Amino acid sequence: MKVLYTNTASSVDALITDVESSLDSSARKIVGVDVEYDKLNGSYFSPKKAAVIQLCVGTDVLVYHICHADERSEKLYEFLYGWRYTFAGFCVAEDRTVLSRSKYYIHNLKDIQAIWRDPDSTKKRLQGLKDLAAAIIDPIYLEMKDGFGRKEHRMWANPPPLPPKHLEYAARDAYATYEVYRRLDVFERGFLSLFKHFEKKRGRDW
Repeated sequence: MKVLYTNTASSVDALITDVESSLDSSARKIVGVDVEYDKLNGSYFSPKKAAVIQLCVGTDVLVYHICHADERSEKLYEFLYGWRYTFAGFCVAEDRTVLSRSKYYIHNLKDIQAIWRDPDSTKKRLQGLKDLAAAIIDPIYLEMKDGFGRKEHRMWANPPPLPPKHLEYAARDAYATYEVYRRLDVFERGFLSLFKHFEKKRGRDW
């Protein structure tokens, strides 16, 4: 992965310009998105706010320490707000609400948790990102959140820079989100293609 960690709007703008160029030449315009919060529990008078925003396209990952941003990125606002791209997240309802408190809005946002679950899993509860990533990408992803608990999650709003452990966690989350959705999209289009191009069974070509 190529990871850009920043709290400067100019760096965010430059990366988004590059990403848009890549997406505009791609048939599938998919962006993985994730949000980390400034606190574990919010209240009416002190609601949760966005501490870090992660975006992923291919192997390019942005980790934007937005709660310590030097200024607002209008480029990011326009990028998230439009319908040109498909944004994929995981359990996105709260992310959408938290982002809106920073005046950023994502319209075309897909929730992976509402799209697919591992049919071989015996878990009855809703499955987490690590469960789906382990089933679709590699079983090693079952360990992706190991050693990262409540103590670490309380640190997202700390002054920059983020500790290496947090940077790795944020980048891996964004990449896993992107890659799970990208593969699900390929699978879905592959199944549809079979029906569109149905042929009679025939013998092997050899």
